[in-house]
Amino acid sequence: MKEQIFYFENGGEENTENVLKIARERFSRGDIDAVVIASTQGKAGLKAADIFADTKTSLVIVGEVIDGNQNPLPEVSKKLEVMGHKVIWGLPMGQMSKFSLCDNAKLVADAYKRISEGFKVVCEIVLIATNAGYLKKGAKVISIAGTHSGSDTAIVAKASGYDDFLQFQVHEILCKPYQR
Repeated sequence: MKEQIFYFENGGEENTENVLKIARERFSRGDIDAVVIASTQGKAGLKAADIFADTKTSLVIVGEVIDGNQNPLPEVSKKLEVMGHKVIWGLPMGQMSKFSLCDNAKLVADAYKRISEGFKVVCEIVLIATNAGYLKKGAKVISIAGTHSGSDTAIVAKASGYDDFLQFQVHEILCKPYQR
């Protein structure tokens, strides 16, 4: 099997459209069960909804808790839900240990960040969405996330939740920033 990884010179929002097109192309091969994307403000989620519109797939958009507030904002979440997508909220990374029953969550997160910030997030949102029941354990999913804002990383993974973290697998890295 021969696959290619696309590397972006830098991480960040300017890569969002290219990441979504790379993910859309990989999705078109037909062996993907779901697409999950991190979207705090909702811009990446809305752009993904547009790029994946003709696929009839329901995206799983994972937001974030910032300063005690759920994001994306309710009006953006409602718009995505009306389009047929699911919006859930993530947890601050420190909360992960409560679900994994392991105090090493920060160590795992720091190890993933050695690849890229977005890589940590693409892995994390699969665990969050599976734990919340939005992805089936064992499903083959595309996960999309980024560094601070927008998207710059995409992977194909085998879904699992915090309770079965050792079953989680990254099958393919589709794209990522060259430097973290």
